[in-house]
Amino acid sequence: VKQKLFETWPYFVQHTLFHGEKDDFKAWRQLAFPEKMKISERLKEEGNELYSKGNFSDAVDKYEEAATLVYYCYSTDPDWRNNNQGIEDDMLVLVDDAGTTDEEANQQKRLRLTCCLNLAACKQKLGNYDEVITACDVALGLDPRSVKALYRRAEARVRPAKTTRYDQELAVKDLAKALEVDPTNQAVEKLLVKLRGQRRSQRDKAKMGMFGGDNELGNILQEAVKLKSAQMNEKRKLYETWPYFVQHTLFHGEKDDFKA
Repeated sequence: VKQKLFETWPYFVQHTLFHGEKDDFKAWRQLAFPEKMKISERLKEEGNELYSKGNFSDAVDKYEEAATLVYYCYSTDPDWRNNNQGIEDDMLVLVDDAGTTDEEANQQKRLRLTCCLNLAACKQKLGNYDEVITACDVALGLDPRSVKALYRRAEARVRPAKTTRYDQELAVKDLAKALEVDPTNQAVEKLLVKLRGQRRSQRDKAKMGMFGGDNELGNILQEAVKLKSAQMNEKRKLYETWPYFVQHTLFHGEKDDFKA
């Protein structure tokens, strides 16, 4: 498969291949690291403004563009779009420009983290929950203690109508970790309490389903238990009319002295 590696990359990293075809980006990527970061910060702020106006799709483009100057892929075949070969892994190069100092590396990391978190927020507004999770996965790769990434990923796991129990378990784990990092975060605590309550309710329903409720097998088992109990009671009907101390003579009679 020609695109096997390419298709493992997050969607926004894949998109950097196409952003790089724009003349502005071709020129900007040749700049020194500090100049790139200035442009990236400007693009990020433009994304923030679009987000505040509710223009989430355009904000996604800006956040992707902001990160694409310092972390991107390109093809060594300049004519890759027109040669009928498409995207080929062998021709792709992934660039991680983190500057030349620790300070610049941290600056690049913070920018990428912020862009990932903002992408997740946009994708959540657009209802693209799988893409929210992808953005949060990358954010947590940059900062495993990011409360925002853990919270947004948990939200995205339980938003779809067909959320599975496994999704809920993963969400609970994310929220529990987020609460460890920030014990005062009320939004995290509220969702965690809600999900744990739902989990308990599901377990209780599952137990009821085994021995009662609408479960057909459960109803059969329950009726069998009732019938057995009724049969036992019928056999002891006379015995249970006697006073308790007369009933007890049955057990006293088992002692050797009393037998003799």
